[in-house]
Formats: sequence, structure tokens, C-alpha cells
Amino acid sequence: MSGRTSSTANAETVSRVNQTAILDALRQHGPLSRQEIGARTGLSAATVNRLAGHLLRRGLVVTDGHQPSTGGRPSILLRYSGRANLVSVLHVGATRTEGALVDFDGAIVHRVQRPVVPDVLHAADRATIRLEEALSVVTELGAAADGRGQPSQAIGVAVPGVAGADGRVTWAPALDWREVPVGSLLRDRTGLPVVVENDANVLAVGEHHRGAGRGVQDLVAVVLGTGIGTGIVTGGRLHRGSRAAAGEIGYMLLDRTSLARLFPGFGDLESRVGSAGLTRQARERGIAAPGGRPLTAADVFDLVRDGSVEARALLEETLDYVALAVANLCTVLDPELVIVGGEMGGAADLITPGLRDRLVGRIPHVPRLAASELGDDAVIIGAAELAARLVSDSAYVQATR
Repeated sequence: MSGRTSSTANAETVSRVNQTAILDALRQHGPLSRQEIGARTGLSAATVNRLAGHLLRRGLVVTDGHQPSTGGRPSILLRYSGRANLVSVLHVGATRTEGALVDFDGAIVHRVQRPVVPDVLHAADRATIRLEEALSVVTELGAAADGRGQPSQAIGVAVPGVAGADGRVTWAPALDWREVPVGSLLRDRTGLPVVVENDANVLAVGEHHRGAGRGVQDLVAVVLGTGIGTGIVTGGRLHRGSRAAAGEIGYMLLDRTSLARLFPGFGDLESRVGSAGLTRQARERGIAAPGGRPLTAADVFDLVRDGSVEARALLEETLDYVALAVANLCTVLDPELVIVGGEMGGAADLITPGLRDRLVGRIPHVPRLAASELGDDAVIIGAAELAARLVSDSAYVQATR
């Protein structure tokens, strides 16, 4: 009995690998005929015909006309299509919860946005409120997918904190979540496969797959939001570390005074940079937003562009701290590319030149620096990528580069 079980499993694995090869060939070189697929993948004609039929039935492959005839019967061309399948994506941020339905081509077809009511940010039970809100957004996404006649295939969740492989959020200070079993809660509610990941990691995946990091095997994505974090891709793969906490540079210690303090919430670095640290320091220095409204990080950058000396001084100090962190990352990881994204990534025109100036001559190799190409959608696209990889039968592949 055990032998038959092992053989069946191996056959299924081979089938999935071969489907991946076909989809990969079509994504890179399609449309292709079945004969051309066989030539590019090394698969037999019988295997290509059988698996192509399976992929056609699932809507992952569609016909796309005929190959020009050379005298015989023209061959039907096949083309990869990710539009038939959707995944649900949930991004639980410090100040809003965002949901989206994303197809396997990376197109966002439906959005849900829930800004956090200011009173909730300081409520004693904010952790529970934010969790219930997140669960309700996923329910709404599922209903929207069903309404389109394209039920969601999987769920990807991005959080500003550490998430284990089992989908448990071990610590997310911006949400006040500690040991919250987000993955199992969503699996029990929806019956779908779920992946829960740090928001910087999914931003790195999104940029690597569809943004500024395409074709790059070693990169670091620096996410400047309420705090600061990084997603690390090495050898073309996301690096998570032994406890899924790789890239938590918000806890990087900056000088000897750091050793005289404890950091039970936000870490040393992110208490000084990121939008929360930036706006707090701006208020302490008497920098105010126009019209007396609450100051935002975007206001600080606008003031810099308008020539404010005080705002410029604050930005320069912030860039010093960020540069220290990036320099340390570069000396350890030696990335080809550093991508700046997140809530403050929209000010990359002010951030990346300042970082480059601080790195030149101070580390062995200064990597290329670039702004996030996907912008506000980088986290959504990255989480969709990870969710789609969960879908069985090799329904989704990452193109080889």
C-alpha cells in the first residue's frame, strides 16, 4: 500500500512540474504550437497534448489562432492566460486595511479600502477590531469573486510584522498583534489555502516579479512606512531567515545609547525614521502642516520641496539614519539593487539621491538604487504572487529569467 501511495504522489509531482514547464514556456515565448512547446520543454508530444488539454480546461491556456501554414494543416497556437483565476489579497496596514482581487496575470480587478477610524488607533481593543475588520474584508472579497463567476483560489495576506510559515503573526506592533493565528482563522472561514507574510517581503516579491527588480537575482527592498523594514531576495529567492524575521531592520541598533534602552514595541531605527518617527520629530521642532491639520510625512516632503530649512534639516537627519542601515545591509548582502518603496516611497526623488551620496566612498560596492516601480500596488501584487503559488496543480508559475 505504501509503495502505491508513493508512486501516485511521484506521478502527480511529475505532472505538476511538467505543467509548470509548459506554462513557463508560454509565458516567456508564447503563443506557441504544441510542437514548439515540446521543443522548448523537452516533453514528448503525448505529454504535451495531455497536459495542454488539462490547462485548456482550466482556462490557464487559451487558443490564439493558427501558425502560418507551410503546406500542411496549420498548427493551433496556445497562449498563457491568467485572467481565468483570481486570488484574494489582504494588506493590513497601520492606518488602513486594503483588499483586492488579482488575476494570475497580476491585474487588479476589484478593490476594497477601509481607512482606520482615528479612535481605533488608540483603542484598548484595537488588535481585536483590526482583526475583525481584516476578516470582514476577506469575506467581502470572496463574495465579489463569486459574483464575477470566478471564485477566489487562495488568499495572500501582508502585515507590518513577523509572520511564521504557519500563518501566525508573531509580532506586529503597529497592529498590536502578538501570536495571532491569522492563517488558520482565514483557512477555517474560507476553506482556501492562505499565505501570511511580512509586507516588506511581499513588496520585494512584487518588485522582483513584475517591477523594478525584474531580472535581478539579488536585491533589497527598503519599505519606508509607519516604520521601516526590508525584503531580501538572494539568488532569485525570498530570504526569510530561521524565524521569518530576516529584514526587520527597524530593530537595528544605531549607537551605544541604544544599549541603554529596551525596545518592546518599535525598534531603535524605526523610532527615528518612518512616517511615525518623522512626523513626531517634525512636531517637536515646530514644523506644522498648512491649515493647522495633522502633519503627515508627505507634508514634510512637500515643505522640503518648497524650500523649508527646518524640514530639509529633518530630512537630512532621517536620511543619515536610513543610509546607516542600508550601508550595513549592503556590506553583508552585497545586493545588485536597492528598491525604495512604501508609504514614503513616493518621495524617492528626495530619498534615493541622498542615500547614494551617503554611500559612495563608504562601502565597497554601491548598488543601483531605484524607486518602487509598482508604487502603492507593490504589496498587493507581491501578496497575489505568493497566494497564486499556493494553488494546486501548478496553476501559476514564476517565469524563468
